[in-house]
Parts: sequence; C-alpha cells; structure tokens
Amino acid sequence: MSKPRKFTRIFFATDIHGSERCFRKFIAGARFYEADVLVLGGDITGKFVIPIVGQGNGAYSADYLGTQETVKTPEELKHLEQRAAESGYYCYHCTESEMQELKQSEEKVDRLFLKLMTETLSRWIELAEPVLRETNTMCYLTGGNDDRQEVLDGIKETEHVKKPDNQIVKIDETHEMANIGWSNPTPWKCPRECSEEELNTRIEALLKGRDCEKVVFNFHTPPLNCGLDTVPKLDESVYPPKPVLQRGNPVLIGAGSKSVRDAVEKYQPALDLCGHVHESRGVCKIGRTLVVNPGSEYSEGILRGVMVNLSD
Repeated sequence: MSKPRKFTRIFFATDIHGSERCFRKFIAGARFYEADVLVLGGDITGKFVIPIVGQGNGAYSADYLGTQETVKTPEELKHLEQRAAESGYYCYHCTESEMQELKQSEEKVDRLFLKLMTETLSRWIELAEPVLRETNTMCYLTGGNDDRQEVLDGIKETEHVKKPDNQIVKIDETHEMANIGWSNPTPWKCPRECSEEELNTRIEALLKGRDCEKVVFNFHTPPLNCGLDTVPKLDESVYPPKPVLQRGNPVLIGAGSKSVRDAVEKYQPALDLCGHVHESRGVCKIGRTLVVNPGSEYSEGILRGVMVNLSD
C-alpha cells in the first residue's frame, strides 16, 4: 500500500470556451495527473451557435467557419457535429423556416443560446461526476467574464462538482481558495465585466481581514502588467476593434486588472491562478506569490493546464 501524499495536487485549466474535447481532457486529468483538486477557472461556455438545417432526404447544410458545408450521411453529420463541439460551437438542428425565424428575432437567438449553453454545461457535469467519484477528486468550476450569469445560476452542483464563484472554499486541511470570475472592462463588453472600483469592492468583500498565506487565488483576470496579461492594443473607435500599429508592428499593453494586482501585492497569497489572456501563457512571481496563466488554445482542441503541488 502506497504512503499517503504530503501535498495536495491541483490541476488547473481555464478558457475552454465550450470545447467538448478540452473539457473531457480536463476531467481526465483527475486520473492521468492523479489530481486531488481540479479547477476550471472561467470562460467555460462557447460563443457561437451553428444551425444545422435539414434539406430533406437525410441531407443537412451548415455554415461552418465561413464555409457552407452539406452532409448526406449519418456518419458525415456526426463528424460535423463532433468537429463543431470540439472547437466550442453549439449545434442546433432546425428546418429552413425555423432558421428564417431565428434570423428575424434576436430575442429567439438569445433564448436558444442560453438554452444550449445551460444544457451543455449540465451534461458536462453529469459526465464528470462518475469519474470524480471514482478518483475522489473535487472539481471547482468558476465562470469568467464571457460566461452568462443566468447559465452559471442554472446549473446544479453535484457531490464532486462545485461552483464557488465569489466564495472562499477549503481545498484541503491547510489551504483555502478564493474565487472571483469577473473582470475589469474589455473592448468586447462581455456579460461579467465591471469597473476596477467594483472589482476591488468584490475582492475586498471576500478577503478583508483574512490571512492569505495559505490561500489560493482563483481570479480569472491576471494582475496588471505582470507579463501574463500582454495583448495587442486595440482601436475601439471602430468595430470590430483593430490592433493599433506602430511602424507596422502591434503596440502591446497589459490588459490585466489593477484591482487584482493590488490584492496580490496586499494579501500575498501562496498562489494566484488566472487566465483570460489566452496568448500570455507563463509563470511569474509578485513578492512571494506564484502567478500562473496556462493560456488557451481551445479552438484547436488543445488543453493548456498547470499542475501545482501544495505542501503544508
């Protein structure tokens, strides 16, 4: 019989944006990495719906990534659905008349989108629970700035899957995890963005007076100008926003949060797990705090993640 471990292993990933393949890989981390705790740190849901329109005689057509595709057999249809799900898209089977109705009503599209996001996330949790029960792994899902609050509120926790957004939870006998999925404003004006002042208020309400020496921050947004939040500066006077160029090269800026940076510097947690900025994968230190952004390549079905062993 093996000796019990003297540390807690966290497997952390984020920003999978609806990718079925990435979620399945994430849950498989409970077995593959022998993780005690799984943390999915925000921007879980997808961004687009792909209508699959019946053409009769078993044929279907879909506008997939700007290309009109027609499939004629059940095998081709399954392959199309699988490709879409793995890249983070929601498939919706409909008739031509139903498609036209959706084009004429933003309200119907919005209701459909909410329904598909909620159903998919609920199904994922049902898939995860048996694996997590077998490995005795706890899984924590927190939303990000891209996730709709109605969707997060609509999913149910299970024995091994919890949604601790805006809460502090105990992850082992020694460590706690503080969770905030909101972000500072972005050019994309996502559902769960707020001013730096409001974000600071949320953080302080969660942490005020707490000793964070053995606390893990699961804050979706990286600390400002930490090197894990670097993005091209965008010209927001046009839509969609375009990168600002200087001598033909994009101007780079830090898109992280000043409120998060201030909190890390003030409370000095053991670890800060973040994401949000897909292209800024890396590790840095702010004082004693280890800050990690695993990055994201969800559209390719690649799961970027990090393992952290927490000792007492």
